[in-house]
Amino acid sequence: MKPTRMWFSSPYRKNIDMFAFRRQRYFSGGIALVACQLALNLVHASPALLPGVQPLPQQRLSIWGFDIYDARLWVRPGFSMASYSAHAFVLELSYLRSLEGSAISKKSIDEMRKVGALSRDQENNWLKAMLDIFPNVQKGDRIQAVYAPNAGTEFLLNDKVIGRIQDPLFAQLFFGIWLHESTTAPALRQAWLKGL
Repeated sequence: MKPTRMWFSSPYRKNIDMFAFRRQRYFSGGIALVACQLALNLVHASPALLPGVQPLPQQRLSIWGFDIYDARLWVRPGFSMASYSAHAFVLELSYLRSLEGSAISKKSIDEMRKVGALSRDQENNWLKAMLDIFPNVQKGDRIQAVYAPNAGTEFLLNDKVIGRIQDPLFAQLFFGIWLHESTTAPALRQAWLKGL
């Protein structure tokens, strides 16, 4: 008696495998295409917000071994770190983990205190403004802060405007978190200095 051939050992198996392979290849190609499009969107997002800017090398902020965000600074030719508040630029933070907006706001105030003195009223007003502006973020979200001298700071979440703070002293201390010589992330600042 001749043994019965099972479906998985039939000559049609090769055709089934070929269809599965093609499906997988098209699916993988689709993912690669989407990833490329997202990368292009990231590269071109900030020049659209502030024409003429170019990115400095992206830097990663990690605390106690936990990756928090990738930071990118977009500047125009002639930008000086020593006088950053005299230049227009864009700071872009791409979050690598979920964080509450309230935690971002409170940590920002803590870091701003290390850059310069602020009164209790300024602290309260700015904290309230940031609590109103900063949402909870998820992994993959981007917060962009666009600064222009005498025009204040405009905040965006994934390229959509979420708020503005006009106070120039706020801008000086807020961006000082990354750009001032008293920053608590000196390696990040130093890498950007080398990129100028």
